[in-house]
Amino acid sequence: MRVHEFSIRRDLQRSDMSDISAKSSHFISDITIDFEQEHKAYHVDVKSLLGMLLVPIKAGTSLRLLTRGKDEEEAMHVIFDLFESYR
Repeated sequence: MRVHEFSIRRDLQRSDMSDISAKSSHFISDITIDFEQEHKAYHVDVKSLLGMLLVPIKAGTSLRLLTRGKDEEEAMHVIFDLFESYR
């Protein structure tokens, strides 16, 4: 399992979330994000478009990206780079 923590600098838009979810579906590994927002803890399957769209991620949110599976290292790099491109 790979884990990486980082902060979001701007609110993520629906199109950003949709793009991240679509690109994550190319990987075999499980890809999730954990974060806390407005005193609630969230655990979201990044491959789930509905899951991604239901929880807006606002600027200043600290995310923990987790990947687990055969291609976890590649998945971590690609998905983290996507989140970074929206910062």
